[in-house]
Amino acid sequence: MTAPGAATGVPGDGSRDAVAVVVPNFNKVKTLRACLESVFGQSWRPVEVVVVDDASTDGSVGVAREFPCRVVVQGVNRGPAAARNVGVASCSAPLVFFVDSDTALAPDAIENAVRILRGGVDVGMVQGIYEPFPLFDDGPVEAYRVAFEHHWRRRTVGRDTGALFAATLVPRAVFEETGGFDERLRDGEDDEFGTRLPARYRLVASDRVTTRHDDVDRLGPLLREQYVRARTKPPLMARTWRRQRSGATTGARAGMMSADRYRHLDRPAQVSLAAGGLALASLPFVLLAPWLALAGPVAAAVVLAANHDFLRFTYRLRGPGFALVAAGVHLLAHGALVAGLAAGLPRAGYALLRGGRAEPRPTGAGVPR
Repeated sequence: MTAPGAATGVPGDGSRDAVAVVVPNFNKVKTLRACLESVFGQSWRPVEVVVVDDASTDGSVGVAREFPCRVVVQGVNRGPAAARNVGVASCSAPLVFFVDSDTALAPDAIENAVRILRGGVDVGMVQGIYEPFPLFDDGPVEAYRVAFEHHWRRRTVGRDTGALFAATLVPRAVFEETGGFDERLRDGEDDEFGTRLPARYRLVASDRVTTRHDDVDRLGPLLREQYVRARTKPPLMARTWRRQRSGATTGARAGMMSADRYRHLDRPAQVSLAAGGLALASLPFVLLAPWLALAGPVAAAVVLAANHDFLRFTYRLRGPGFALVAAGVHLLAHGALVAGLAAGLPRAGYALLRGGRAEPRPTGAGVPR
């Protein structure tokens, strides 16, 4: 198949396959140059590149202005959802490829995404996966995190997984029909967007669309991030359930953030969450029944056994030492995940008690009302 417009893969500005790249950025001076170099080095070159700087204080804007892209500077930090909405409003190409500023695309990422979009029936969104090695290798914690994200997302390619807007192609018409990102959300905005993707569109996750990620590289921030993100899930699930009951949410991926999300997870995730949840629930009763203190070690063993495939992957990737480190960090990260989910339950209960009518969703910049 020859790319429209030229053999080099450059569509004309009027082509239905012309791509605009939107890069939200906040204080990513370390990685933004590598990100933009990867964008401008694509085999399918974008006709527009928009960097939306979310009130950075680290010199990111200066780096962005070294490249032939449009730079939109926001005076106050509004979060990634608002930045992406502003980016879409600032470009005009019919296809929009979202790239996070702490990632660097493989040279054929956009080309492969466009071919997948045009080669399928009713494809409304194409998302990629992380490569197994970080963009900048800053130690074992980051190596674990990137390896886990790669392994988990590659296992679920072809299934209905959480969205990855670090490398995702969406037709502008589909984005506008879905309503853009919910700007109230600082976390989970990508999953929430997926719940509103109209049911007639398919989401395709592909390991032919890849990107390298510069992830968190210290244990404390990793656990804190895991906890905070997990804490947002139950309220989002409750809100989605309310919307489903009112008929306001009928998207193709609504089940991924609804009350029956558990059945959508793969078996290792199901077993791990069940073991971690039971161990956490037993903690208040340890003084009454000291033998319940064994629940923690037993849960840890169950989690490691359930994730044996991932641990074998880490062994093959970097050797036995890394596999041991990955096992330990994974247990701690899973504990933070379970604690965050538990902490989010009261907010979910409050959301359910507020009534049956779904909340109005603020319309993002540039999204039709």
